Amino acid sequence: MATREDSESLYGSSIYPNGRLVDDADLPEYAQLCRRLFPTLLNPADDRDAAIEPEFEENMARYLKYLTGLPLSSLKMEPALLQSDLQRISNELTLLLLNETAKPVRESGEFHSGLRIDRALAKDPPSKNTKHVFNVVHETNKLSTVSASKLSENLAKVQASLARLETACGRFAATTSDLDQRAKVVQRVLDKQDLITRIVELPRVMQMCVAGGYYEEAVELAEHVRITGDRLVRDISDGVQTLLGSRDESPAMSVTARNQLVGFVSAIQKQVHAEFEAMVLALCRELSYARSATVAPAQRSSTGLQSNMDLCQSSEPAYESKASTLIDGGNSYERSMKHLSQMSKIVAILRNVGIFSETELCLLYLRSRWQAWLLTEESLSGHAPSFLEVADSLSMRVGFPNLATSQYFSSRLRRGSERGPSSGEVAAYLTNYIDAFFSWLAEVDLQYRTLFSSKVAKSKPSDPSMRPGPGGDPFADLALYSSQKFQSSVLPLLGLVTEASGISSLQVLVATHSRVLSRSDIDFSVPALALALRERGFDSVVRGVEESTAFACQKLEAAARDYDRLGAEQAWDQLATSTRPSLGLPDTFSVPPSAEPVDFLSCYRVSPVGLLQYPIWAQLLHSFRECLHALRILVLASDSANPTSDSANEGLILLSMVSVVLESELIRTAAALALLCEQMSHHPDGSQSLETVTSKRSQVAARDSCVAFVFGLVRNVAEIFEEVATLCEDASAEPTITLFSKAIYAPLVAYL
Repeated sequence: MATREDSESLYGSSIYPNGRLVDDADLPEYAQLCRRLFPTLLNPADDRDAAIEPEFEENMARYLKYLTGLPLSSLKMEPALLQSDLQRISNELTLLLLNETAKPVRESGEFHSGLRIDRALAKDPPSKNTKHVFNVVHETNKLSTVSASKLSENLAKVQASLARLETACGRFAATTSDLDQRAKVVQRVLDKQDLITRIVELPRVMQMCVAGGYYEEAVELAEHVRITGDRLVRDISDGVQTLLGSRDESPAMSVTARNQLVGFVSAIQKQVHAEFEAMVLALCRELSYARSATVAPAQRSSTGLQSNMDLCQSSEPAYESKASTLIDGGNSYERSMKHLSQMSKIVAILRNVGIFSETELCLLYLRSRWQAWLLTEESLSGHAPSFLEVADSLSMRVGFPNLATSQYFSSRLRRGSERGPSSGEVAAYLTNYIDAFFSWLAEVDLQYRTLFSSKVAKSKPSDPSMRPGPGGDPFADLALYSSQKFQSSVLPLLGLVTEASGISSLQVLVATHSRVLSRSDIDFSVPALALALRERGFDSVVRGVEESTAFACQKLEAAARDYDRLGAEQAWDQLATSTRPSLGLPDTFSVPPSAEPVDFLSCYRVSPVGLLQYPIWAQLLHSFRECLHALRILVLASDSANPTSDSANEGLILLSMVSVVLESELIRTAAALALLCEQMSHHPDGSQSLETVTSKRSQVAARDSCVAFVFGLVRNVAEIFEEVATLCEDASAEPTITLFSKAIYAPLVAYL
C-alpha cells in the first residue's frame, strides 16, 4: 500500500505543501459546508450541548478543502490511505506503550533509555517507588482538570475584579487629570511668584505706611494699586496663555484661571482700598487735634491705626484753660505755628487723596475745628464754679431774657452751693473761657486764610468796609454762629462779676483779642461783650456808693424824725461818737460866697482819721474810696487795653458818668444833712434861732458834723477823684473832670 507521503508527492504536493493549504481565506465557507454535510459528526447525538472546539472545526474545514482539491483518483484512494494511517498510528502507539511501560520513573523524574523491556528490567528492577507512565499520565490529567477548574473559577473572579478595577482606573484617570491641571496651576504660580508676592504684600505695606504716619507714601501706593490693577490682570492672563500652550488646548481652563486671578487681584485691591478709607477717616479725626475716648482702638479701626503725626501728645484739649494770651503769648504763637504746620500737612494729604472737592474739604476742616472747640468748651465746663442757676436767673435782670447757657456745662454745676459763687471765681472762669474762644477763633482764621487762600480771595468783598454776608464765606458763617453761641454762654455770667479787678482783666483780654480779630472782620461778639463789660464796670463802681449813700440818708432822715422825741444831743449822738473831740474850727472862719470850690474846700481839712469820730462819714468815705479805686483800675485797664484816642474817650466817658453819680450822691447826702440841721433850727413855737433853741453843745455838734462832711468827706473824695482824673489827661482833650462843685456844699454853708 502506498503511504501518505507518497500520495502527497504524487497528487497533492502543490495543494497541500507541508500539511497546510496555500490559501485559508475561504475556510469559514468550508466550515459552514461541514456543518451542513456532516451535522452528526460535528454535533454528536450523545453530547449535543458540548461545544465544538474551534481547532477541530478548523481542521475539518481544512481537510474538506483538501479533499475538494484532490482529483478523483486520489479521492478513491483516500479511505485506504486513512485506514493505512490509522493502522500505522495504532502500531506506533502500541510500540510506544510497550517500550515505555517497563521504564522506571524515579522521584527525580529522570527516565532511563532502553529499547528492550527485559534489558531495562534486568538493569533496573522495579521498586516500590517506581511509577508507571500510565499512572503519571492519569495523575497529570487529573491535576490538569482540577487546575483548569480552579483557573476557570479564578478567571471569573478576575473578570469581576477587572470590572471594578476598570471603574477605579477611570476615577484614577480623572483624578490624575485634575492633579495634572493643579500641577500646571502650581507651575504658573511658581513662575509668577515674585509678582504674586508683591501683590500679596500690598495690604500689609499699606497698613505699615498708615501706622507709621507715612501718609504721602500710602496715598501714592493706593493710587498705584488703583491704576495698575487692570494691567496686572492682563500680565497674569498672558502668562496663563503661555503656560497652557495654544489657545485651543484648554480654553475653558484658560478662562477659569483668568477669572480666578482677576478675583485674586480684585481682593487685594479691595483690601488696599479699605486701608485707604480707614486712613482718610483717621486723617479727618486728626483735624480736631484731640481724640475723644470713644474714638480709639476699635474704630481706629478696622486697621488698628495709630497716627504718629504727633497732633496731640496728650488727651487734654488743644486750648488749655490756664494758658492766657497775655501771660504766655510766645508759647501760644509757637503752638499756633505748630498746629498750622500740622494742619497744612493733613489738608495737603486730603487734597492729594482726590476724594473731596475744595468746598467739601473746606467744610470738613471747619467742622473739625468746631468739634475741637466743643471739646475744649466741655473740658472748661468741668472746672467751672457752680453758678449756672444764678446766671440763668440773672439773665432776666441784665437784659438778656432769651439767652440760654451752653449745653456743655457739666450737670453738677446745676446743683449750686450754699454760699453761692464768688465774683473772683466767675471772673477767673470767664477769663479762661473768653481767652480760649478768641484764641481758637484767631487760630482757625489764620489756618483758614493759609489753607484756603483761593476761597478767601473769592469771598472777600470789593468794599473793605463791608462784611461778608451769610453764605458768602463758610468761615465767616462759622465765626458768626460760634460768636452767637459764645455770647449766649458768656453774657448771663457777666452779671455775677462785681469786682472791678475781674471786670478790668476781662476788658483787657477782650481788647487784646479784638485787635487781632478785627483785622479779619470776625469780631462779631466783641462789641456786645465790650458794651456789657462797660456796663458791668460802671455798675461795680457806683453800686457800693449808692448803697452806702442811701443808708446814710436813711439814718439822717431818721435822726430828723426823732429829733423832737430824743432831743438834739441824743440825735447827734446817733450820728457821731459821744467822746468826739472838737474839730477846732476857728470862730472867725468864713469863706466868701464867690470863692471857687477848690479854694473853698482848701480852706480847712479833716483827715480820714478825724472822720472816724463820725462813723456815718467814715463809712461813706470808705465806700467812696473803694469806688474810686475801682474807677482807677478800670481807667488804667481801658488805657492799657486800647492805647488810642478811642480808649481815652472811653476813659473820659466812664469818668464823666462816675463823676455825675458821685456828685449827685454827695448832693443827696448834703441835702439830707441840711434837712436835719434845718429841723434842729426850728423851735416848737415856730422860731428858727438855733442859739435860743439848742444848747451850745448841740450847735457845736451840728457845726462839726457839717465841717466833717464838707472838709473831710467831700474834700478827700474830690482829691482822690482828681488823682484818678489825671490818668485820662490829654493835651488835646478838654479840661479835666472834677468833683469840686458848689452844689455839693452849698446847702451847708449856712451851718458852718
